[in-house]
Amino acid sequence: MSDAEHTEETPTIRTRLQAMLSEERIASHLERKVIKLDGVVVDDLDTPAPPGTRIVFGGS
Repeated sequence: MSDAEHTEETPTIRTRLQAMLSEERIASHLERKVIKLDGVVVDDLDTPAPPGTRIVFGGS
């Protein structure tokens, strides 16, 4: 399996959040810097987020 094929199969933060939130809501959370992947603030929604990683979002 090539790296390109593996990357396509790995969900991103964006694809995982789209299952729960609208694009507008995701953009709002990103702008306010309240999306975290395994405790680290996210600045790129296309960051790989494979199963087992934890995404936390929300807050003020």
